[in-house]
Amino acid sequence: MVSPDQKEMLDVLEKQRQHQLRVDRVLKIVLPIVAFLLMVICANMNVWSTIFTFVVLWVAFYAVGIKRLPLWHWIIVIVVYCLIDNILSYGSFNQSGFSRQFGAMFIFLGIVGVGRRYFDRWLMKE
Repeated sequence: MVSPDQKEMLDVLEKQRQHQLRVDRVLKIVLPIVAFLLMVICANMNVWSTIFTFVVLWVAFYAVGIKRLPLWHWIIVIVVYCLIDNILSYGSFNQSGFSRQFGAMFIFLGIVGVGRRYFDRWLMKE
């Protein structure tokens, strides 16, 4: 037997789950587009850097924005990727290239990872 309070709580939880699924559907469309646009800024000037930057951004955005995995894990992945990409693209470590690439990727990953909670709250208020 379910009490009225429990029924109300279950209804609220179901409504929250529906809102989160709606946000997930929107983010599955928006995040690859954002990753593509950001790739143009972040990638070093070669084909492989462009391709892998897009893939890393897309996977990282999906992980923190939809799967809600820990943000700091993906920051470490991005640091490692940027270091490897920087050394392979320039032949040695290039500070300005690393700063540009990692800075942009870090900021947008943080926006997606932290902002997801706020997106969910906005939809719950409507």
